[in-house]
Amino acid sequence: MFLALASIDWLGQAEIACRLRRATECTVALGQSDATVIGRAILLLRRPRDLVRALFGSVPDGLAGAMQRLGHDPVGGPETYRELQRLFFSDDAVDRRRVKVLGQMAGSLVGAQIEIVRLLDPVLMHPLFVANVYETKQVAELNAALAYVRARCSRATDEAIRSSLARLKPGDHRSTLYKWWTYRFDRLPRSFDTRGDPTLVILGSAEALADAGRPYANCLKSKVGEVYVGNYVYIEYRPVAPESGIIAELRVTTQGFLLEGLYARKNCKVRPERAAAVRRKLAACGVALYDHAPDEQDIVAAAARVLNYYHFAEPDNTGWGVEFDEPPANDLEELVTFADEAA
Repeated sequence: MFLALASIDWLGQAEIACRLRRATECTVALGQSDATVIGRAILLLRRPRDLVRALFGSVPDGLAGAMQRLGHDPVGGPETYRELQRLFFSDDAVDRRRVKVLGQMAGSLVGAQIEIVRLLDPVLMHPLFVANVYETKQVAELNAALAYVRARCSRATDEAIRSSLARLKPGDHRSTLYKWWTYRFDRLPRSFDTRGDPTLVILGSAEALADAGRPYANCLKSKVGEVYVGNYVYIEYRPVAPESGIIAELRVTTQGFLLEGLYARKNCKVRPERAAAVRRKLAACGVALYDHAPDEQDIVAAAARVLNYYHFAEPDNTGWGVEFDEPPANDLEELVTFADEAA
Protein backbone atom coordinates (compact mmCIF):
# COMPACT_ATOMS: atom_id res chain seq x y z
CA MET A 1 0.00 0.00 0.00
CA PHE A 2 2.82 2.41 0.86
CA LEU A 3 4.30 1.91 -2.61
CA ALA A 4 0.93 2.76 -4.15
CA LEU A 5 0.48 5.87 -2.03
CA ALA A 6 4.05 7.01 -2.60
CA SER A 7 3.70 6.57 -6.36
CA ILE A 8 1.22 9.44 -6.35
CA ASP A 9 4.22 11.66 -5.70
CA TRP A 10 5.82 10.88 -9.08
CA LEU A 11 2.91 9.62 -11.20
CA GLY A 12 0.22 11.97 -9.97
CA GLN A 13 -3.18 11.18 -8.53
CA ALA A 14 -4.98 11.26 -11.88
CA GLU A 15 -2.64 8.71 -13.46
CA ILE A 16 -2.85 6.40 -10.43
CA ALA A 17 -6.64 6.58 -10.49
CA CYS A 18 -6.65 5.85 -14.24
CA ARG A 19 -4.54 2.73 -13.80
CA LEU A 20 -6.61 1.48 -10.89
CA ARG A 21 -9.87 2.13 -12.75
CA ARG A 22 -8.74 -0.28 -15.45
CA ALA A 23 -7.93 -2.91 -12.84
CA THR A 24 -11.23 -2.51 -11.01
CA GLU A 25 -13.54 -1.24 -13.78
CA CYS A 26 -16.31 -3.65 -12.95
CA THR A 27 -16.63 -2.31 -9.42
CA VAL A 28 -16.10 1.42 -10.01
CA ALA A 29 -19.11 3.62 -10.56
CA LEU A 30 -19.00 6.41 -13.10
CA GLY A 31 -18.30 9.87 -11.80
CA GLN A 32 -16.32 8.81 -8.76
CA SER A 33 -13.44 11.12 -7.87
CA ASP A 34 -9.83 10.05 -8.33
CA ALA A 35 -9.34 9.88 -4.56
CA THR A 36 -12.40 7.65 -4.18
CA VAL A 37 -11.22 5.34 -6.96
CA ILE A 38 -7.79 4.98 -5.34
CA GLY A 39 -9.24 4.34 -1.89
CA ARG A 40 -11.73 1.78 -3.18
CA ALA A 41 -9.10 -0.01 -5.27
CA ILE A 42 -6.79 -0.33 -2.27
CA LEU A 43 -9.63 -1.97 -0.36
CA LEU A 44 -10.53 -4.30 -3.21
CA LEU A 45 -6.97 -5.22 -4.25
CA ARG A 46 -5.92 -6.36 -0.83
CA ARG A 47 -2.93 -8.38 -1.89
CA PRO A 48 0.17 -6.21 -2.40
CA ARG A 49 1.02 -8.18 -5.55
CA ASP A 50 -2.34 -7.34 -7.12
CA LEU A 51 -1.93 -3.66 -6.29
CA VAL A 52 1.58 -3.53 -7.74
CA ARG A 53 0.46 -5.37 -10.88
CA ALA A 54 -2.43 -2.95 -11.33
CA LEU A 55 -0.11 0.04 -11.04
CA PHE A 56 2.97 -1.13 -12.92
CA GLY A 57 1.83 -4.04 -15.08
CA SER A 58 3.92 -6.76 -13.41
CA VAL A 59 5.50 -7.81 -10.14
CA PRO A 60 9.27 -8.34 -10.40
CA ASP A 61 10.74 -11.19 -8.39
CA GLY A 62 11.67 -10.09 -4.89
CA LEU A 63 9.75 -6.81 -4.85
CA ALA A 64 6.93 -8.07 -2.65
CA GLY A 65 9.44 -9.58 -0.23
CA ALA A 66 11.43 -6.34 -0.10
CA MET A 67 8.27 -4.36 0.69
CA GLN A 68 7.39 -6.83 3.43
CA ARG A 69 10.90 -6.53 4.92
CA LEU A 70 10.52 -2.75 5.01
CA GLY A 71 7.75 -3.29 7.55
CA HIS A 72 4.18 -2.19 8.07
CA ASP A 73 5.05 1.42 8.85
CA PRO A 74 6.16 3.91 6.20
CA VAL A 75 9.93 4.40 5.95
CA GLY A 76 11.63 7.48 4.58
CA GLY A 77 9.77 9.62 2.09
CA PRO A 78 8.12 8.89 -1.27
CA GLU A 79 11.60 8.93 -2.86
CA THR A 80 12.48 5.73 -0.95
CA TYR A 81 9.61 3.84 -2.58
CA ARG A 82 10.29 5.50 -5.93
CA GLU A 83 13.86 4.18 -5.86
CA LEU A 84 12.65 0.74 -4.76
CA GLN A 85 10.26 0.63 -7.72
CA ARG A 86 12.95 1.89 -10.11
CA LEU A 87 15.50 -0.70 -8.96
CA PHE A 88 13.19 -3.70 -9.27
CA PHE A 89 11.84 -2.67 -12.69
CA SER A 90 15.26 -1.75 -14.10
CA ASP A 91 17.03 -3.91 -16.69
CA ASP A 92 20.41 -2.29 -15.97
CA ALA A 93 23.04 -4.85 -14.87
CA VAL A 94 24.23 -2.72 -11.96
CA ASP A 95 20.67 -2.21 -10.74
CA ARG A 96 20.09 -5.96 -10.96
CA ARG A 97 23.16 -6.43 -8.76
CA ARG A 98 21.75 -3.93 -6.25
CA VAL A 99 18.46 -5.82 -6.16
CA LYS A 100 20.31 -9.09 -5.64
CA VAL A 101 22.26 -7.66 -2.71
CA LEU A 102 19.07 -6.38 -1.06
CA GLY A 103 17.65 -9.88 -1.36
CA GLN A 104 20.80 -11.46 0.12
CA MET A 105 20.86 -9.23 3.19
CA ALA A 106 19.52 -10.90 6.32
CA GLY A 107 16.71 -9.47 8.45
CA SER A 108 14.55 -6.42 7.95
CA LEU A 109 15.40 -3.64 5.55
CA VAL A 110 15.58 -0.02 6.58
CA GLY A 111 14.70 2.82 4.27
CA ALA A 112 18.27 4.14 4.24
CA GLN A 113 19.53 0.89 2.71
CA ILE A 114 17.52 1.53 -0.46
CA GLU A 115 19.31 4.84 -0.91
CA ILE A 116 22.64 3.36 0.20
CA VAL A 117 22.70 0.71 -2.53
CA ARG A 118 21.90 3.43 -5.07
CA LEU A 119 24.80 5.64 -3.96
CA LEU A 120 27.50 3.10 -3.18
CA ASP A 121 30.16 2.37 -5.78
CA PRO A 122 28.85 -0.70 -7.65
CA VAL A 123 31.96 -2.72 -6.81
CA LEU A 124 31.02 -2.48 -3.11
CA MET A 125 27.75 -4.33 -3.69
CA HIS A 126 28.17 -7.17 -1.20
CA PRO A 127 25.50 -8.06 1.39
CA LEU A 128 27.85 -8.17 4.39
CA PHE A 129 29.39 -4.83 3.45
CA VAL A 130 26.12 -3.05 2.69
CA ALA A 131 24.61 -4.37 5.94
CA ASN A 132 27.35 -2.47 7.82
CA VAL A 133 26.47 0.88 6.25
CA TYR A 134 23.71 2.51 8.25
CA GLU A 135 23.48 6.10 7.02
CA THR A 136 23.61 7.64 3.56
CA LYS A 137 26.08 10.26 4.80
CA GLN A 138 28.64 7.45 5.24
CA VAL A 139 28.50 6.54 1.56
CA ALA A 140 30.51 9.47 0.21
CA GLU A 141 33.34 8.67 2.64
CA LEU A 142 33.34 4.98 1.71
CA ASN A 143 33.37 5.74 -2.02
CA ALA A 144 36.22 8.22 -1.57
CA ALA A 145 38.21 5.70 0.50
CA LEU A 146 37.71 3.15 -2.29
CA ALA A 147 39.00 5.68 -4.85
CA TYR A 148 42.09 6.07 -2.64
CA VAL A 149 42.59 2.30 -2.60
CA ARG A 150 42.50 2.28 -6.39
CA ALA A 151 45.03 5.12 -6.53
CA ARG A 152 47.49 3.59 -4.07
CA CYS A 153 47.20 -0.12 -4.96
CA SER A 154 48.09 -1.19 -8.49
CA ARG A 155 46.36 -4.56 -8.01
CA ALA A 156 43.04 -3.02 -6.90
CA THR A 157 41.02 -3.94 -9.98
CA ASP A 158 37.25 -4.30 -9.68
CA GLU A 159 37.63 -8.06 -9.80
CA ALA A 160 40.26 -8.04 -7.04
CA ILE A 161 38.15 -5.78 -4.83
CA ARG A 162 35.15 -8.08 -5.25
CA SER A 163 37.35 -11.03 -4.30
CA SER A 164 38.41 -9.25 -1.13
CA LEU A 165 34.76 -8.52 -0.32
CA ALA A 166 34.09 -12.25 -0.59
CA ARG A 167 36.55 -12.72 2.30
CA LEU A 168 34.31 -10.77 4.68
CA LYS A 169 32.77 -12.71 7.56
CA PRO A 170 29.60 -11.97 9.51
CA GLY A 171 30.44 -9.40 12.16
CA ASP A 172 33.31 -7.81 10.21
CA HIS A 173 33.26 -4.03 10.25
CA ARG A 174 33.07 -2.16 6.94
CA SER A 175 36.63 -0.88 7.58
CA THR A 176 37.93 -4.46 7.30
CA LEU A 177 37.97 -4.18 3.51
CA TYR A 178 40.02 -0.98 3.56
CA LYS A 179 42.48 -2.26 6.16
CA TRP A 180 43.10 -5.34 4.03
CA TRP A 181 44.00 -3.17 1.03
CA THR A 182 46.17 -0.84 3.13
CA TYR A 183 48.61 -3.73 3.54
CA ARG A 184 48.78 -4.10 -0.23
CA PHE A 185 49.58 -0.55 -1.26
CA ASP A 186 52.51 -0.13 -3.66
CA ARG A 187 52.20 3.50 -4.76
CA LEU A 188 53.42 6.19 -2.40
CA PRO A 189 51.12 9.21 -2.13
CA ARG A 190 54.23 11.45 -2.04
CA SER A 191 57.39 10.93 -4.07
CA PHE A 192 60.89 11.26 -2.67
CA ASP A 193 63.86 12.05 -4.89
CA THR A 194 67.01 10.27 -3.74
CA ARG A 195 69.03 12.31 -6.29
CA GLY A 196 70.46 9.09 -7.69
CA ASP A 197 72.11 8.02 -4.42
CA PRO A 198 72.13 4.19 -4.58
CA THR A 199 72.58 3.88 -0.81
CA LEU A 200 69.19 5.51 -0.14
CA VAL A 201 66.33 3.09 -0.82
CA ILE A 202 62.70 4.19 -0.56
CA LEU A 203 60.45 1.75 1.29
CA GLY A 204 57.60 2.54 -1.05
CA SER A 205 55.12 -0.26 -0.45
CA ALA A 206 53.52 -2.20 2.38
CA GLU A 207 55.55 -5.23 1.32
CA ALA A 208 58.83 -3.28 1.39
CA LEU A 209 58.06 -1.95 4.88
CA ALA A 210 57.22 -5.41 6.20
CA ASP A 211 60.31 -6.94 4.57
CA ALA A 212 62.58 -4.29 6.09
CA GLY A 213 60.95 -4.65 9.48
CA ARG A 214 62.05 -8.27 9.84
CA PRO A 215 65.87 -7.92 9.59
CA TYR A 216 65.76 -4.65 11.55
CA ALA A 217 63.51 -6.26 14.19
CA ASN A 218 61.42 -3.11 14.48
CA CYS A 219 57.80 -2.00 14.08
CA LEU A 220 57.94 -0.85 10.45
CA LYS A 221 55.01 -3.09 9.54
CA SER A 222 52.83 -1.18 12.01
CA LYS A 223 53.68 2.05 10.16
CA VAL A 224 52.06 0.90 6.92
CA GLY A 225 48.89 2.91 7.55
CA GLU A 226 50.83 6.12 8.26
CA VAL A 227 52.77 5.74 5.03
CA TYR A 228 49.63 4.78 3.09
CA VAL A 229 47.87 8.04 4.02
CA GLY A 230 51.01 10.11 3.42
CA ASN A 231 52.09 11.06 6.96
CA TYR A 232 55.51 9.43 6.77
CA VAL A 233 58.06 8.12 4.29
CA TYR A 234 60.74 5.65 5.34
CA ILE A 235 64.16 5.45 3.73
CA GLU A 236 66.64 2.64 4.24
CA TYR A 237 70.31 3.55 4.14
CA ARG A 238 72.10 0.55 2.58
CA PRO A 239 75.87 1.00 2.75
CA VAL A 240 78.45 -1.36 1.37
CA ALA A 241 78.83 -4.55 3.48
CA PRO A 242 79.83 -5.20 6.18
CA GLU A 243 78.55 -1.84 7.43
CA SER A 244 75.01 -2.22 8.76
CA GLY A 245 72.03 -0.29 7.48
CA ILE A 246 69.94 2.47 9.04
CA ILE A 247 66.24 3.35 8.82
CA ALA A 248 65.36 7.03 8.40
CA GLU A 249 61.90 8.23 9.40
CA LEU A 250 60.76 11.26 7.39
CA ARG A 251 57.73 13.27 8.45
CA VAL A 252 55.79 14.86 5.61
CA THR A 253 55.16 18.60 5.97
CA THR A 254 53.82 21.37 3.75
CA GLN A 255 57.41 22.41 3.11
CA GLY A 256 58.74 18.96 2.26
CA PHE A 257 60.26 16.24 4.41
CA LEU A 258 61.61 16.48 7.97
CA LEU A 259 63.94 13.87 9.44
CA GLU A 260 62.35 12.71 12.69
CA GLY A 261 64.70 9.89 13.55
CA LEU A 262 67.47 7.49 12.55
CA TYR A 263 67.31 3.92 13.78
CA ALA A 264 69.65 0.96 13.70
CA ARG A 265 68.52 -2.61 14.26
CA LYS A 266 65.97 -2.99 17.06
CA ASN A 267 65.61 0.79 17.05
CA CYS A 268 69.06 1.15 18.58
CA LYS A 269 70.69 4.57 18.44
CA VAL A 270 73.13 5.35 15.65
CA ARG A 271 76.78 6.29 16.18
CA PRO A 272 77.41 10.04 15.70
CA GLU A 273 79.72 9.71 12.70
CA ARG A 274 77.36 7.35 10.87
CA ALA A 275 74.31 9.44 11.75
CA ALA A 276 76.08 12.56 10.45
CA ALA A 277 76.85 10.84 7.15
CA VAL A 278 73.21 9.80 6.62
CA ARG A 279 71.98 13.27 7.59
CA ARG A 280 74.24 14.82 4.99
CA LYS A 281 72.87 12.49 2.33
CA LEU A 282 69.27 13.28 3.27
CA ALA A 283 69.94 17.00 3.50
CA ALA A 284 71.36 16.83 -0.04
CA CYS A 285 67.94 15.45 -1.06
CA GLY A 286 66.18 18.44 0.47
CA VAL A 287 65.25 16.88 3.82
CA ALA A 288 65.05 19.34 6.72
CA LEU A 289 66.90 18.51 9.97
CA TYR A 290 66.22 19.46 13.56
CA ASP A 291 68.63 21.98 15.08
CA HIS A 292 69.42 23.74 18.38
CA ALA A 293 70.13 27.29 19.42
CA PRO A 294 73.35 28.50 17.73
CA ASP A 295 75.57 28.07 20.79
CA GLU A 296 77.98 25.51 22.15
CA GLN A 297 76.45 22.17 23.10
CA ASP A 298 77.50 22.40 26.75
CA ILE A 299 76.02 25.88 27.14
CA VAL A 300 72.65 24.98 25.60
CA ALA A 301 72.51 21.68 27.54
CA ALA A 302 73.24 23.49 30.80
CA ALA A 303 70.45 26.00 30.14
CA ALA A 304 68.10 23.12 29.40
CA ARG A 305 69.00 21.28 32.62
CA VAL A 306 68.34 24.39 34.71
CA LEU A 307 64.87 24.53 33.16
CA ASN A 308 64.36 20.77 33.66
CA TYR A 309 64.36 20.09 29.91
CA TYR A 310 66.16 16.81 30.28
CA HIS A 311 65.38 15.56 26.79
CA PHE A 312 68.39 17.56 25.64
CA ALA A 313 70.53 14.72 26.99
CA GLU A 314 69.03 12.35 24.45
CA PRO A 315 70.44 11.91 20.93
CA ASP A 316 68.70 13.89 18.23
CA ASN A 317 69.16 14.77 14.61
CA THR A 318 72.17 17.01 15.20
CA GLY A 319 74.10 14.11 16.72
CA TRP A 320 74.22 15.41 20.28
CA GLY A 321 74.39 12.81 23.02
CA VAL A 322 75.76 9.28 23.20
CA GLU A 323 74.77 7.16 20.23
CA PHE A 324 75.45 3.54 19.33
CA ASP A 325 74.18 0.81 17.07
CA GLU A 326 75.98 -2.14 18.64
CA PRO A 327 73.72 -4.76 20.26
CA PRO A 328 73.86 -5.09 24.07
CA ALA A 329 76.97 -6.99 25.14
CA ASN A 330 75.06 -9.30 27.48
CA ASP A 331 72.62 -10.46 24.81
CA LEU A 332 74.16 -13.53 23.15
CA GLU A 333 71.35 -13.93 20.62
CA GLU A 334 71.72 -10.32 19.52
CA LEU A 335 75.47 -10.76 19.11
CA VAL A 336 75.05 -13.89 16.99
CA THR A 337 72.42 -12.21 14.76
CA PHE A 338 74.54 -9.11 14.37
CA ALA A 339 77.59 -11.18 13.43
CA ASP A 340 75.61 -13.22 10.89
CA GLU A 341 74.33 -10.08 9.17
CA ALA A 342 77.78 -8.53 9.07
CA ALA A 343 79.32 -11.68 7.58
